[in-house]
Amino acid sequence: MTDTSATEPVDSLFTWFREMQDQHPIHHDDEYGWQLFRHADITRVLTDPKTFSSETVRLFNEPQADLDLFLMGNLVTNDPPHHRNLRRVINHAFTPRAVSGLSERIKGTMESLLDGVSGSNRFDLIESVAYPLPIIVVAEMLGLPAEDVPMYRAWGDALGALDAATVPPEVMESDIAPAIREMNEYILGHVRRRRENPVDDMLTGLAHATIEGEPLRDGDLIGLVGLTLFAGHAASMAMIGNAILTFDRHPEAFAAVRADRDLLPGAIEELMRLYPPFSRMARVTTTETELAGQPVGKNELVTLWVGAANRDVQRFPDPDRFDIHRNTGGHIAFGQGIHFCLGAPLARLEVRIALNALFDRFDEIAVDYSAGVEFENPMQIICPRRLPVRVSG
Repeated sequence: MTDTSATEPVDSLFTWFREMQDQHPIHHDDEYGWQLFRHADITRVLTDPKTFSSETVRLFNEPQADLDLFLMGNLVTNDPPHHRNLRRVINHAFTPRAVSGLSERIKGTMESLLDGVSGSNRFDLIESVAYPLPIIVVAEMLGLPAEDVPMYRAWGDALGALDAATVPPEVMESDIAPAIREMNEYILGHVRRRRENPVDDMLTGLAHATIEGEPLRDGDLIGLVGLTLFAGHAASMAMIGNAILTFDRHPEAFAAVRADRDLLPGAIEELMRLYPPFSRMARVTTTETELAGQPVGKNELVTLWVGAANRDVQRFPDPDRFDIHRNTGGHIAFGQGIHFCLGAPLARLEVRIALNALFDRFDEIAVDYSAGVEFENPMQIICPRRLPVRVSG
């Protein structure tokens, strides 16, 4: 039986989105600045990078050498022209054609992970499948050792602590900065080895890449590799977990997709619309402007609630209903405009392969609510932290 209390944090967030769309479609507070909830308002901001900058980190934290080095090459927090130059350097690795070539590697990794739970009728889907699959794939794609996955997780947790709020200096120096420093040194060590001994992997390509004839700076390399490693797995992990959780709550849709796998790509898009991995994005104004009729000054934080936009009744009829046959065109789970997620083709492929493998391996998959389902903070990422399942067949 479905335990609705298990999903209460996420359900409460979407209830709040509906209330804000109806009553306060533009809202301001001290934590999130100017907040937008409607699809049309949010897409307007996402497609105007000149007025709404992605360099938001400077609003919250004092300069910190280790973090600043990572941010130098972080696509998410860079504006043109540097953003455009960085994206050109790495774009070739994420084209649909390049990603399709990873299918067999992803299938092999998934089968190996499922072999690891063979003989067990209960396991944590996040720990056993949804987390390790994408992090192993992206690590191998980069050319980093898969056995270092535990370190990657610790570094990812440190980066995840950098929320859209000021981090106390003592926390930055004691917890976050040391982890980022360790990550930076690790990445640069591998880059230097690739410069001396090139092999056929993405890291070698980045180590020898140039921007306007000049080699990439250390910060550019750290940001590109770090973002690929961490953002490259988070979306897939969330989508796999959210898929099984949602199918468990909608057994008719689950049965339909199991019976006709051609329905799976459309179901995945609907899952992304309903449960976008990242519930919000942030921008900062570069000049005086207006938002939904409200005057807004320069250097103001603007929070874009993507999870609300994807459930905007003015864009998607009956938006809270899970409909695997819905036309999901226009959902912005992966963003829009120049910052549209570079890894979207890879995430979609990983989720499709993972779900097909689970369906092929097990006759039944059910969420084991009695074992305790837990969620990450949905204000940051909409994803189960712990998702026990029972399987048979």
